[in-house]
Amino acid sequence: MYAAIDLGSNSFHMIVARDDHGELRVIDRIKEMVRLGGGLNDEGQLEEATREAALSCLSRFGQRIKGIPDSNVRAVGTQTFRRLRNPATFLVVAETALGSAIDIVSGREEARLVYIGVRRNMPADVERRLVIDIGGGSTEIVAGDNLEPVLAESIPFGCVATTRQAFPDGRLGIERWRQARAKVLGELQQFRATFRDYGWDQAVGSSGTIRAVQSMITQLHPDEPAGITRPLLRDLRDRFMAAGEIGRLDLQGLSERRRPVIAGGILILDAVMKALRIERLQVSDFALREGLLYDLLGRLGADDPRDQTVSGMARRYECDPAQAERVSGWACTAFDQVGTPWKLGDAHRALLRWACQLHEMGLAIAHDGAAQHGGYILQHADMPGFTRNEQALMALLVALQRDRPDPERIQSLPPRLHRTARQLLALLRLAVIFNRARSDSDAVDFRLTAKNSDKLQLALPSGWLDSHPLTSHDLAVEIEQLARLGLGLKVGARKRKAGLV
Repeated sequence: MYAAIDLGSNSFHMIVARDDHGELRVIDRIKEMVRLGGGLNDEGQLEEATREAALSCLSRFGQRIKGIPDSNVRAVGTQTFRRLRNPATFLVVAETALGSAIDIVSGREEARLVYIGVRRNMPADVERRLVIDIGGGSTEIVAGDNLEPVLAESIPFGCVATTRQAFPDGRLGIERWRQARAKVLGELQQFRATFRDYGWDQAVGSSGTIRAVQSMITQLHPDEPAGITRPLLRDLRDRFMAAGEIGRLDLQGLSERRRPVIAGGILILDAVMKALRIERLQVSDFALREGLLYDLLGRLGADDPRDQTVSGMARRYECDPAQAERVSGWACTAFDQVGTPWKLGDAHRALLRWACQLHEMGLAIAHDGAAQHGGYILQHADMPGFTRNEQALMALLVALQRDRPDPERIQSLPPRLHRTARQLLALLRLAVIFNRARSDSDAVDFRLTAKNSDKLQLALPSGWLDSHPLTSHDLAVEIEQLARLGLGLKVGARKRKAGLV
């Protein structure tokens, strides 16, 4: 059993599926119109009524996923979560209500997931495809081949916010429409040529807004082929303008729940089709939530997209593969010895391994402050497949791999990651110390034991530290540094097993 939860700016969606012989079979869907984006003020704070509605919805979702393993559940927050002034505060109560972790994804990562979901529901005979997803708080535009997205962008215009800004009093007028559309076109200008030059064989729209547009057009023009064209969209816009007010819109195919925000969605679609010169837009029933499901299967299997991302970054920043392998090997061996008592899982091991592979990327900028440079890159780079929390954790590990660690940096992470961050950081720092010589000949047989969640005991062969004075000194200093993180480290000699003579 698997569950994917899309916490959008307009609606919260959940899809539950079962793995039948390698194919996902959907067994349950839940959708609630929360309008999270509509309850976010200019200071990035949620209105109390919206906050309570969101938490109530999450508690209902939580009941449905109870019993599904945590590793098989993935919940993501999109544009409104990205705009929260203090997301950590809301995430604490939201994750408690849901009973599962919530990851905030970047706009480009959201676009990638949408593409994966749409691609799974479209014929494979199309070589290049453009996908547009209009959400409540943002619009994602992504183009790619039959297998993977190549271009991905996100603009901060969604149906909820755009309707509220363009038509604040609910009155519809062509001049208001043109002024608001000009703002969207201005945002699209920076990358419209890139998408046009890439080209595509088919343009596809997903999300509730685009499906609602298709439904209204079908009711108005039943003899037209499936899809949305610019002339049909202009006709729909003119009918909206003729109504004069959002409250007076009365078109078949438009639901009562979507009526308050549809005008902004059509306005965005009008601008995107014009900017990218889209003649016909096909409509898909699949979107972000289906992409989440298939991406989750990839994460749990051999097709984790994050492996490709890390490999690409390691090559781009010319990380020494031999040193990365040494540090990764030591850290993962240590993890395997303490992971179970520390209650760490495969997902934590993978993040530690990726951090090891990229721990020297900052050297591509400068030797001085290399760790900080690497941490900054990881914090702010576009990393397909990774959530913001995953990037933030890896950035912290790389930035604090040496010298005096800053405990306050850990406090910037969500509370549920504080203990994990300290523990993984300790393993990476020790791995760096033991591989400072950058030589395979210095490999040592060690034993690391976790006495509890904040105490480590490191056992080394008798006499080994005497022949490695630099490592001995570094370990003495590290005991003090780890103490700043609330971790205790004791170093001693391994006991020899009694044997026959």
